[in-house]
Amino acid sequence: MNWIWFFIRVTGLTAYLLLTLSLLAGIMRHVPRNKGFYLSFHQIIGQVALLFIGIHAFLLLFDQYEPYSLEAIFVPFASSYHPILSGLGTIAAYMLLIVIITSDFMKVIGRSVWKKTHYLVLPLWLLSFLHGILMGTDSAANRAPFFYWGTFAVIVCGTIYLGAAMTRSKKLRSSH
Repeated sequence: MNWIWFFIRVTGLTAYLLLTLSLLAGIMRHVPRNKGFYLSFHQIIGQVALLFIGIHAFLLLFDQYEPYSLEAIFVPFASSYHPILSGLGTIAAYMLLIVIITSDFMKVIGRSVWKKTHYLVLPLWLLSFLHGILMGTDSAANRAPFFYWGTFAVIVCGTIYLGAAMTRSKKLRSSH
C-alpha cells in the first residue's frame, strides 16, 4: 500500500469533515442554549481543520503518483494535475486562513469587518466540497458520494435554519 497516498486521502477527508463540523457549530451558535460550547467548538475545530489542510498539502510533495511542487501547492491553478480542482482547494485554504486570522484580530479590525470577512466560510466550504467530490480519489467509492452529499444536505439545512432564526429574531426585535 502507498502510505503517502493513503494519508493524503485521510487528511483531506478529515480536514473537510472538520471544516463541515466547524461550519455547523458556527450555525448552531445561534441556538439559544449552549452558545459558549458551540463557539469554542467552532473555533477549535476550524483551527484543527486548517492544520489538517496543511498536512494534506505537505504530503502532496511526497506523492509518488503525482508529486506537487511548492508552486503547485501555494499558487492556485499552478498544478499540472487537475489545475482547476487543485486551485479550488488552494483558494479554499487561503480563505480559511483569512477567516481564522481575522477572527483572532476581531477586536483590532472591528466587528463589522470581521463579520463581512467571516461570510467567506460558506464559499470556502463550497470550494472544499467541490475540490473533494470532483478531485478526491475516493469520490468514485460508494461511501464517498454519500459522505459528501450528506454533509452538503446538513449544511444546507443548517443554513436554512439559521436564516429562519435570524428572520424570526429580527421580527421579534422590530415588534418591540
